[in-house]
Amino acid sequence: MFLKSIITLSILLLNLAIYEFIIGYMRQKDRYYIYKLAESRAKKLNKKLIVFGDPYSGKGSKIYNKFMNTYGCGDIVVDIKLSKKYDNCIEMDMLSYLKTCDDNSNVVFISCVLEYVDNLDEIIGELLRVTGSYDNIYVVTVSKYSIFAYLYQDQDHHAKQIVRAPPKHDCIVYTKNFMCGKK
Repeated sequence: MFLKSIITLSILLLNLAIYEFIIGYMRQKDRYYIYKLAESRAKKLNKKLIVFGDPYSGKGSKIYNKFMNTYGCGDIVVDIKLSKKYDNCIEMDMLSYLKTCDDNSNVVFISCVLEYVDNLDEIIGELLRVTGSYDNIYVVTVSKYSIFAYLYQDQDHHAKQIVRAPPKHDCIVYTKNFMCGKK
């Protein structure tokens, strides 16, 4: 009976690990594809592309980057802690950097950063001011069906789950609040 329980638990954990790997792989593919959309949009509009989220940090990124394409660095990479220094990197929090940008001046690509921020309503307002429209915001987040989604918690131990975000949807919606509409 004990051996059967151990085998069942081992199979369950293996399946869970495989599931998480597949979800992570799909997120990496989304990062690459959505980054390319943002890059193309920035070129089309002749605007700078700001990338929030270091493409080479994060435990998952370090693993997946070894065998598949990741997203690029855009014109500027902004992250609160950079894994290494690039020519175009700024080590700063998202809100502080957005406040330095002019209105309707940039296209923004965000990779798995919104799960970490505490002041999401204010950041979304600044994103809309800086980009001029949800059409110029490109977001990749941790899948809400992933175990990792529950690791991204605020000071009240609530998981911040992005439910919908551009470019697949026309606004950013998350579980603690609702921000939507086109500017």
